[in-house]
Amino acid sequence: MRFTFRLYFYWVSIFLIFYAGVLGLMSLFWGLNMNFWQILLVFAIVGMLPPAILTAYFYKRLNYMESDNIDPPQFTGQREATYKYNGRTKYPFDEILQRIDRQWIISYSDRKNCVLKFRTDARMRSWGFGGYIKMDENENLLVIIYPMFPKYKRERIMVDQLFLIMKNVLGV
Repeated sequence: MRFTFRLYFYWVSIFLIFYAGVLGLMSLFWGLNMNFWQILLVFAIVGMLPPAILTAYFYKRLNYMESDNIDPPQFTGQREATYKYNGRTKYPFDEILQRIDRQWIISYSDRKNCVLKFRTDARMRSWGFGGYIKMDENENLLVIIYPMFPKYKRERIMVDQLFLIMKNVLGV
C-alpha cells in the first residue's frame, strides 16, 4: 500500500477514535440519541474530508517518493548540495544505501542508476522531509532535500539541520 494511502488511513483512524470518544461521552452524559446514518454522515464530513484534503495537498510530493521516476524532483523550497564521497569498498553506492537506511526510511532505490530516495517519518505535528541522492561515476553525490511546507521558517531551519546530519551520516 502506498505511503499516501497509509497516511490517509492513519489520520482517518485518529479522527475515528476521537469521534467515537466524543460520541461516547455525549451519550453517557447527555443521552445523545442519533441513528447510524447521522453518525456516519457527520464522520464522513468531519473525519474523512479534512484528511483527504491534506493528503491531496501533499500527494504529488509523497507519491514521488515511491515512484520509479529517477529524475530529481522539482518542488518549491527544495535545497540541494553536492558532496564528494570516498568509498571504502568497490561498491560505494551500497555503502551510501546502508548509511541512509540506518537513519531514514528508504522509499526507493535503484542500484543500476545509483539513485536513492528517502524520507523522514511523518508524525502528528510534522509531515517530514523527502530526500533524493544520486551518485555519479566519480563518487560525487547530488543530495536534494525538500520539505512538505517550504514557506515556513521552521521547515527551512530543519532542512539546514538535515543537511548537517546528512554530512555526518555520509562521512563527507
